[in-house]
Amino acid sequence: MSVKLYQNLKYPLRRSLVRMHESMWSQLAESGPFWSGYDRVAILRESRQSLNCTLCLQRLQALSPNAVDGKHESVSDLPAPAIEVIHRLRTDPARMTKSVFEQALTQGLSIHEYVELIGVVATGVIVDTLHRAIGLPVPELPNGSTEPPTGQEEPTTVEVGAWIPISTASEDVNELGIPRTANIVRSMGLVPGITLLFFNVMRQTYLISDLPVSITRSQTEFIAARVSALNQCFY
Repeated sequence: MSVKLYQNLKYPLRRSLVRMHESMWSQLAESGPFWSGYDRVAILRESRQSLNCTLCLQRLQALSPNAVDGKHESVSDLPAPAIEVIHRLRTDPARMTKSVFEQALTQGLSIHEYVELIGVVATGVIVDTLHRAIGLPVPELPNGSTEPPTGQEEPTTVEVGAWIPISTASEDVNELGIPRTANIVRSMGLVPGITLLFFNVMRQTYLISDLPVSITRSQTEFIAARVSALNQCFY
């Protein structure tokens, strides 16, 4: 399925970025290893809905989100534990605790479904945020495939104290002694397909080498750090 994003632009965008986002938007509508395309689009829809969910807004204002009970204002037929994770992740990620993750598994969400869901939400946020940042409405969601999930060969992972097993990595380090494969890249290693999808989009969106702009890399990093601070992104 071919889609067109970023139409009627007032600001120039790199064509390579637009092509990547369009390709990803189509791929999200295809069935993945553990969710159908229909479900993946429902995850995107639910992610957007969470921003207007009364329960999520009340939790966000509370000292602890666990102090507020209620039911999410849902717009999909996704299972309840998936809806809870999506809404928490999109509206209050800083307080996304292990107890939320463990409860989702107890209620029937598989660990692989959880990882793919995280990747779908995170990838969708990139596209929606950029549209809003340049004054465009968020793009219309595609029609998701009703074909069943494709499944996958089980990847090689390791337990290193995270909530879930993560990808293995070589022992190579850079000149500062930092591993060349960052843990954030390894974090979704249980579902390699969603790792590839998310980081292809992220790397094209947050270009950190050969910047086609008139400011320096240091200036770019300063802007990024300032935006992250304002958004309370402590990574």
